[in-house]
Amino acid sequence: MAMLDVGPRNYFKLHTDGSITAEQGQAEGEGAIGVVLRDPNGFVVHQISTRIGWVKDHHVAEYRALIAGLRLARGHGVDDLHAFSDSKLVVNQLHGNSQTRSAHLRELRDEARQLLDEFRHHQLSWISRKRNEEADLLAGRALGR
Repeated sequence: MAMLDVGPRNYFKLHTDGSITAEQGQAEGEGAIGVVLRDPNGFVVHQISTRIGWVKDHHVAEYRALIAGLRLARGHGVDDLHAFSDSKLVVNQLHGNSQTRSAHLRELRDEARQLLDEFRHHQLSWISRKRNEEADLLAGRALGR
């Protein structure tokens, strides 16, 4: 019997980004998310570009983008996932490399962790904004940029 190869080349890839429009000097603003789910061959399975309403800060938008992407992947029956975010804070908090001091982010972190644990295999990696351009453009488009 042949063994199923579940290495990284068979992983679906998820790129997520959150964005907000905030007044200068303000953390709060109208938020939006951009999400791209690709199959192991690189073909786009689904994209999301939508407003999420008023958010406390851009970290909320980043977490909400990741959570929406994880739900999307599970909805498509994905078991093996490599997720990418350009938010160092989100990635570091989910890896346990930094504390989550803000109560409003702890709830989102816990929800994202729970969703990640639903996958048979998963990886979460930070990438630069430049390498996350497609998700960034989708988030910006939802805000009219």
